[in-house]
Amino acid sequence: MITRMRFIIFTALFLGFLHSAFAVTDSLIIKGRVNNLSGRLYRQAPFITFSRNNVLQPQSELSKQADLQADGTFRVSLPMLFPQEEIYMDYGGKAFTTFLGSPGTVEVTFDGDSIGKTKKLFYFAGANADANNQYPLYLAAENQRLNSSRTLGTDFFRTFWEKTPSDARFIAESRGELRLGSVKAATQSTVASPVLYNWIKSVTDEEQLQILYEHALGNQYQVSKALLDSLKRLDKAPLTGQRVIWANRFGNYADQLVEGKKFDNPSRTNSLPVKLMAALIRDNSKNLSAEDRQHLNQINANGLAEKGELDFMNKLFARNEMTLNLLFNYERESRIYSDLFDSTATEFLKVRYLAKNLYKYTYPQQLLLNSHIQSRTGTQQFKQSLDEIVQLEVKDSADIRKLVDFKNVRTSPVEALPGYYIAASNDRGTSWLNGILDGLKGKTVYVVKWNIEDTKSREELDFIPALQARLPQDIVFLFVHLSTENYTVSDALLRQYMVRHRLKGIHMSLNDNQAMDLLFRLNPLDYATFSIIRPNGKFASKSAPAPSETEKTAKALIEVSGQ
Repeated sequence: MITRMRFIIFTALFLGFLHSAFAVTDSLIIKGRVNNLSGRLYRQAPFITFSRNNVLQPQSELSKQADLQADGTFRVSLPMLFPQEEIYMDYGGKAFTTFLGSPGTVEVTFDGDSIGKTKKLFYFAGANADANNQYPLYLAAENQRLNSSRTLGTDFFRTFWEKTPSDARFIAESRGELRLGSVKAATQSTVASPVLYNWIKSVTDEEQLQILYEHALGNQYQVSKALLDSLKRLDKAPLTGQRVIWANRFGNYADQLVEGKKFDNPSRTNSLPVKLMAALIRDNSKNLSAEDRQHLNQINANGLAEKGELDFMNKLFARNEMTLNLLFNYERESRIYSDLFDSTATEFLKVRYLAKNLYKYTYPQQLLLNSHIQSRTGTQQFKQSLDEIVQLEVKDSADIRKLVDFKNVRTSPVEALPGYYIAASNDRGTSWLNGILDGLKGKTVYVVKWNIEDTKSREELDFIPALQARLPQDIVFLFVHLSTENYTVSDALLRQYMVRHRLKGIHMSLNDNQAMDLLFRLNPLDYATFSIIRPNGKFASKSAPAPSETEKTAKALIEVSGQ
């Protein structure tokens, strides 16, 4: 489980500074020193990265870099949306640790000479110091206990998915008790920190919840009342990486129930109360007359008095259709959430609606929906979490606007922004691709086949910046966007996505005919598949490792590049 958690935590790292525009309650000050910092170590790793989670997006960790001073000291401030949050420290890929942050100050010290040579490297003072100093002891004890139990540890997931719901619940609880018992086992010679116990209890409880939701998803059954009741803790501290994974699994489960509800009762799920529609039109329409507003106020207060009022509302809707469609679609979905779940779960799903669909909207639409959802949501942590990721989405608005407005597109790639090359053509797919690859002779090319609507594609593309950071600059990334069935993706949304997710390289967008023409050339022609082309223009691999396998992929590309 520790390895799995690290995968979520340390990959897809967003190395951006958090904007002061975020609505935050408090800050965590992290300061400390690297003792015995040699000149060589400083040159190799002149900063430390501190990351924290956002409950709405597993792939959107929020990070800040603390520059090391010549004497080894560092200091950084992180916003805190929950009273306690897991923080992840990465020293130049050489040393990692997890600790619990709270508003106030955490001090961290470690010895540069001891990296990789000692079991306990980091020492903590300040907020949650006892828990943070005991946490490595807990991890060691937990690892030992899990390795000593094949049923609850090493072989747990081999048989878990085939169990009945009641057996799955029993063995998940047993595994949680084993993991939580590691706190006592680790602190036999000292006093166990109550903060550590509560932290680990949260983690182990929510692993149980996560895997039980996964069990329900995989075996297609509705979860128990106890699992539904557990959702009340979604907005409670501490916020951990495990919480984010569990919340994501619940969201996936909720999506299935929502789709089922739409299928079973389309008349309700496609409609909205008249009073709500009148309020939305009144509050989000431009150029309404005083008479229009008064009429809408009457409908909002009393409902429809006559059929002509429905025609009146339809006419106003048509004048502001794009804006109102966004809001009406959100309100329809929100109404289903309220039918299916209690208040905390509904509040979470309401803010998650935008978080999971950000890629579908332009940044002005993202801001509009964020503002509306903020006004419809009462849970502060959820509101702030949504605002945080929306601000990250729109912070590149100037570059997005430049790329969206770029018109000088040709068959051969043209640099529209530094590092971003765009090509477009009506030629046959094979001749178009061959022309681009001919221009790249002498370079190793990593071909990324993707689709913006495909979840797996979006997950993999989040690893691209980290992969590119490990590679020589002369390795070229060629992004091939494959067509979407029954959905036309606008160039504007694709270009916005490129900038927001730092997808530097050459971008081609294939239509159906071009894709079919390349069926054998780019086989497999599936979303989220990857290939490597040698400097001589021939394929080294048509089934290359994915960006998420960062080290393996970087090694494969560097080996081909050196041949």
